[in-house]
Amino acid sequence: MNYKKIIKTVLIIAFLNQIAIAQNVDAVRPNILWITCEDMSPHLSSFGENQIATPNLDALAKDGVKYTNVYTVAGVCAPSRNGIITGMYPQSIGGNNMRNFQPGKRGIEAVTSRVLPSYSIVPPSYVKCFPEFLRKEMYYCTNSGKEDYQFEAPVTAWDESSKNAHWKNRPDGKPFFSIFNLEVTHESRLWMRDSLPLEVDPSKVTVPPYYPDNAETRRTIARQLSNVIEMDRQAGKLIQELKDANLYDNTIIFFYSDHGDGLPFVKREITKRGLHIPLIIKFPNQQHAGKTNAQLISAIDFAPTVLSLAGINVPAYMHGKPFLGAQQTLQRKYVFAARDRMDSAVDRVRSVFDGKFQY
Repeated sequence: MNYKKIIKTVLIIAFLNQIAIAQNVDAVRPNILWITCEDMSPHLSSFGENQIATPNLDALAKDGVKYTNVYTVAGVCAPSRNGIITGMYPQSIGGNNMRNFQPGKRGIEAVTSRVLPSYSIVPPSYVKCFPEFLRKEMYYCTNSGKEDYQFEAPVTAWDESSKNAHWKNRPDGKPFFSIFNLEVTHESRLWMRDSLPLEVDPSKVTVPPYYPDNAETRRTIARQLSNVIEMDRQAGKLIQELKDANLYDNTIIFFYSDHGDGLPFVKREITKRGLHIPLIIKFPNQQHAGKTNAQLISAIDFAPTVLSLAGINVPAYMHGKPFLGAQQTLQRKYVFAARDRMDSAVDRVRSVFDGKFQY
């Protein structure tokens, strides 16, 4: 018996089998697109906002599922994004202070006029940016715009991370995971876009009871809502790109905000108003289209959920739990949030919320 020939044949078959498996995996694994915005509570007309219209994201909600009970782990961007990219509570890996790390900056000017040093936290060695797990399984992973993870992302996190990063740059046949960060609703755009025409009449906005009802307040709220209208247009263009490439039907789309509104007494707070965000998920071929889901979800659940949807094992170390896919777990009873240092001010607060009562 020619054992060398048999071994050679077995190896060739195994090699061809691996190619077939890889091709099949690429064929069945879904494309996943994240459209994120900043500093925005659920100001979409599909979520009950009656002062403006957001037709593009409302159409996405009509094609997908609207999640109405979703909360971040912090009321400000960097700790919240730290939790989203790792699936971990920020305070468990040193990412709880706002803000630790700013690439290319030597320090952060504090309100006291002293400079706080910029430093990258060092998460435990086993903690990964979740796109690293996707890349191991042949996904082409891109991030367009902001990272803000409290640490310098490793080179293994993304195939591309820049303003020009795009799923269109992927090699043929590869599934993609792409994030596009829309910054127009950020707190800073309240004054950066102040000279632009308003698309909302200040006299008709609703003023929350914790603000003085005056011209300045009304103009600020009108500016914020006008920025939301522009954000909806930008989201619509990203969705249209998928449709033009005939990828819309077989792409899972997430839309969400990184935390609540960028207005005083909302941003940086870990009460419901600072943590409550909109979440829309559109599934392949518009499965579950038009449904509303009120289950309690934390933003640290996004990372394990993406891995579950992609057919990738969720690491046991993650605090987040998948709420979709083959590894879906039981629903949450509580969501947790924290605040520690904000710029130079230390104000340690913790909260737990069951969807009705918050402590």
